[in-house]
Amino acid sequence: MRSRTSIWVIALSSLAVLGFLLWSVWAELDQITRARGHVIPTGRVQTVQAATEGTVNAIMVKEGDRVAKGQLLVKLDQVSAGAAVEEGRARVAALRASMARIEAELFNRPLSFPAEVTAFPEVASNQRMLLATRRQALNADIAALSSQLSLARQELELNRPLVGSGDIARAELLRLQRAVSDLSGQIASRRSRYLQELQTEYTQTQEQLTTAEQALTQRADQLGNSEMRAPAAGVVSNLKLSTVGAVLRPGDEVMQIIPAGARLIVEANLSPAEIAFIRPGQDASVKFDAYDASVYGSAEGKVIFVSPDTTTVPRPDGGQDSFYRVQLAVDTGTMRPKNPGERILIQPGMTAVAEIKTGTTTVFRYLTKPILKTTSEAMGER
Repeated sequence: MRSRTSIWVIALSSLAVLGFLLWSVWAELDQITRARGHVIPTGRVQTVQAATEGTVNAIMVKEGDRVAKGQLLVKLDQVSAGAAVEEGRARVAALRASMARIEAELFNRPLSFPAEVTAFPEVASNQRMLLATRRQALNADIAALSSQLSLARQELELNRPLVGSGDIARAELLRLQRAVSDLSGQIASRRSRYLQELQTEYTQTQEQLTTAEQALTQRADQLGNSEMRAPAAGVVSNLKLSTVGAVLRPGDEVMQIIPAGARLIVEANLSPAEIAFIRPGQDASVKFDAYDASVYGSAEGKVIFVSPDTTTVPRPDGGQDSFYRVQLAVDTGTMRPKNPGERILIQPGMTAVAEIKTGTTTVFRYLTKPILKTTSEAMGER
């Protein structure tokens, strides 16, 4: 009886083993290649950076917001920048008013001011008063010298006939002629000095105006830079500001704008040893580290690009790592939300593991591969 039972056990075991072998030869498994990667947008990401130093006064957007080109994103404190601009405008207006007054004096024409000077009536009033004062001073000097010249000429004409009669010496006549000439020279010199002073003042004021205009442009740029606006239409991503009052310095990255219409893909780094069987169009399963695959499942993926050459990056130990870039389009519609109504959001920078299906193999071949590989290597040794 015991012998018959043993025969049945052996027979059933043999049938089970034979059945498993037959099933393993027929049953197929997917062959996959795993590669780690991260999410990137297909379009060029626009980085918003601080162009000037300042304190954050208002944050107008939040992560994931859709923005239009030119939309206000962040406002910095504008008090000091605004005051500097107003000071610069006043300085430029004062210098332009001076230029207008100098030109009126040089060309002896009525004084008129540029439009921007009218916003500073006190500046215009001061230049009008200065013009009147300078003209009065010049006219007074010329009038005094002209009066002296007139008297000197009269005295010369009265004494000229007396030389012939011998009533006065010729030396006296020469003295009177010299006095007339000196007074004429003083009048010409006074006018010439007046014009030279104006030309010197014109040159100096022009230089000061150029410097002031450049400074005003810089201050206006700083004021404009205190308002950060979207460089392109898109979606706010990687927002680094969380509170008002943060201090930004030039070059600090504030956020990124993913261009409108750009789709998110996964870019994985694949070892050169694994690249031989990777082709565009292959299906893949993508698991995001941010979403537990045992809860949310995985996204469907498809290889859309394989780099033609490797990319090399340095390692901390001084060595180098080389890899191929493989890009995959992903569909998160196959993932399962944990809670009703929950949205599965994928954003740039998320890490993921891509399992690319490179073919199929039988269970039998899969199980015997290590044995065959070991045997092949052993038989090839000396």
